[in-house]
Amino acid sequence: MIEIAACFILFYHSLYQILIIFSANTECACMAKKYFLLIFLFISLGGMAQKKQLSETDYAQTAHWIRMMDIEGVNFNEAIKAYDIYWQHHSLPDEEGDRVTGKGGQEKKIISKKELKELREGAAMRFQVKKFLHWKIKNEPFVKENGNIMTAAERLTFHEQHQ
Repeated sequence: MIEIAACFILFYHSLYQILIIFSANTECACMAKKYFLLIFLFISLGGMAQKKQLSETDYAQTAHWIRMMDIEGVNFNEAIKAYDIYWQHHSLPDEEGDRVTGKGGQEKKIISKKELKELREGAAMRFQVKKFLHWKIKNEPFVKENGNIMTAAERLTFHEQHQ
């Protein structure tokens, strides 16, 4: 995020320099500065306003709950909703002890690349499910009235006040 902001600052600074170079007299330079600042303001406000609210369809198609666990101050209720909606449309991965079995309950010795890929994806998703369930238990006591999770600083302040 910081890198993107730095790129925008460099872009706007370069554009500003070009406007100054091409404006021959001081009156044009003042107008160019005003227009530049106005454009910069609109673009900046537009970028801040693009915080996209995800729909239930987005939650059903993509596992946004995985990313939400890593966002400090995320809305706890929204993360739970994303998790629940995702698993309404997908099947939970098998437990760790489950094995790939062939006919007659015998364990397969040779598996295809496709099956190996599915096993790895299942293991990765199984890890994310366990991580999410642990995250849910760990953060549940720190949910504020609006549903957001307390930041580390807010938790420290809360702890100091209640000792």
